[in-house]
Amino acid sequence: MSMFFLLILICFVSCNEKPSNTIRIGALEGPSAISFIQMIDNPQFINGKKVEIIIKSDPQQIQALMMQHKLDFAILPTVMAANLYNKGVDFKIIAVPVWGTLYVLANHPGIKSFSDLNNQTISVFGQGATPDILLQRFVEYNSLTGVNIDYSYSGNNDLSQALLHKKVRIAVVSEPMASILLTKDTSIHIVTKLNCEEFVLNTDVDIFAQTSFLVNNKYIENYGESIDRICAAYSRSCNFINDQPDEAARLLVKHRFLTDFNAARISLPLCNIRYVGAFAVERELMKYLNIFFEYDPASIGGKLPNRNIIYQPE
Repeated sequence: MSMFFLLILICFVSCNEKPSNTIRIGALEGPSAISFIQMIDNPQFINGKKVEIIIKSDPQQIQALMMQHKLDFAILPTVMAANLYNKGVDFKIIAVPVWGTLYVLANHPGIKSFSDLNNQTISVFGQGATPDILLQRFVEYNSLTGVNIDYSYSGNNDLSQALLHKKVRIAVVSEPMASILLTKDTSIHIVTKLNCEEFVLNTDVDIFAQTSFLVNNKYIENYGESIDRICAAYSRSCNFINDQPDEAARLLVKHRFLTDFNAARISLPLCNIRYVGAFAVERELMKYLNIFFEYDPASIGGKLPNRNIIYQPE
C-alpha cells in the first residue's frame, strides 16, 4: 500500500511541475563570465523567460549543476566538456567563445622572448590540466631545451601571488589575473601567449578553442526555437567587448568583476573573446582535443568525441 501512495505522490509532483520561467546559463569566473557582461548589465528576456547567468568559481560546480539538470546552457573548458560527453552527459557544443587566455609571465628583465625560456624553470598550476599540457606542447613545438616545469602551486591565484612576491621568476598565468599583475608590478611582463596553432586547410590557424558554450539536449528538444535568439544575444555581448572595450571595462568594474578600470581595459583583449559557432570550427575543435588525447587520453575521457558533440543549427 505504501508503494501505491508513493507512486501517486510522484505522479502528483510530476504532473503539477511548472515549467521554469528562467533560462539558466552557468559560467565560470574569469573570461567566461566576462563574455556575458552586456547580458548581465542588461538582463535579457527570451520568449518571456528571463536569462539568468549563474557564475561559479570552480568548473566542478558547473559540472555538478549540469549533471543535476539545473542548467540549460553552460560554459566549460573544452577538455572538460569532451570528458563529460564521453561519460554520457547529455549536451552539445553550440559555440566557442574564448580562444586562449594563458600567458607566460616573467618578473625578470632578462627574460623577454620565448627563446629566453631555454634552461629556465617555469611554474604552472594543475599538473595534467590544460595549462600544463599546453605548456608541454609549447616547449616541444618551439624546440626549447632544459626547461623544468614546476608544479608547486595548485591554483592560478596562488601562482600569481608567488610571481608578484618574486618567489618564482616565470609562470603560466590565466586572465584576468595576468592583467592584474601587469598593473600591480611594472617588472612583470608577458613573455608570450601560450599559442596553439595547427596546419588546417593549407594554413596555420589558431585552434585554441579553450572554452565551449554548451546546450542541454532536453532544451534542444523542448525549446529549440529559442536557441538562435539566445546565441544572438550572447554573440552580441561578445562583440560588444571587442567593439566597445572602454564601456565593457567600465561594466566590469560596475559589476565587481575587477576593481580597477586599467586592469579591466588591459584584460579585455587578452581574454580573446570571439564567439564562433561550433559547426564552423569543428576541425579546430577536434584538433585541439587531439592534443590532449595524445598527451593524456584520460583528460578527455579516454577517446576523441564523435561529431555528434557539435550542435548543428537548422
